[in-house]
Amino acid sequence: MDTEDIRPESIADKVYRLLRHEIAAGQFRPGERIVEKLLVARLQISRTPIREALLRLESEGIVVCNSRRSYNVRLLTVHDVKEIYETLGILEGAAVRQIASVIDDRDLGALRRLNAKMRAAAKQGDLQAFGAWNREFHDVLLSKLENRTLREVCDIVRDRLYTFPVRRHSIPEWLRKSVREHREIIRLAIAKDGEALGAYFRDIHWSYDRNRRYIDDAFDASGEAAVHL
Repeated sequence: MDTEDIRPESIADKVYRLLRHEIAAGQFRPGERIVEKLLVARLQISRTPIREALLRLESEGIVVCNSRRSYNVRLLTVHDVKEIYETLGILEGAAVRQIASVIDDRDLGALRRLNAKMRAAAKQGDLQAFGAWNREFHDVLLSKLENRTLREVCDIVRDRLYTFPVRRHSIPEWLRKSVREHREIIRLAIAKDGEALGAYFRDIHWSYDRNRRYIDDAFDASGEAAVHL
């Protein structure tokens, strides 16, 4: 048995998961400073586990440490997004090729329900809900992986997109496009065509060139909001 599976969760682990969730949920804006003193007061713990959690988030590229040894949520640039898209195309493309043959009816039902929720969120312009359902959609697929390291790396890289700042009213067509792409992913998953599914993730879904006009139009250098698409 892997000893990591039975190791008790430390306070630093809990703080790490909490901060990662709050950043993904938009409770911290891109570029916003994370004030340790406020976390100490809110969580009623010492600074040590908070700093350990922040160091871990820094290693994953989700926060950055400035010259005063304080931390800010990373504010992605368009170039950062390009690199993340290219990386996810390679990683998730490889992942779905591996799991295409083991996707079952329960998985397909979950994918359909989640894409329906994404479509509803897109119509309502609810970026936070859209991002949450989108993440769950990808998690359904990645949960089938036996390669835990590949899944963890995919999760870490995808989470960086939560710190991409966007203008909230500039991306309705991008959301609709994403819903259409997820519908095609479901079609390929039904066919259990691993090669086609992997190529679709790499060359279309995570293609920076195919998403560039949406990214350029949505980018907000002031860090108003963030969404995972």
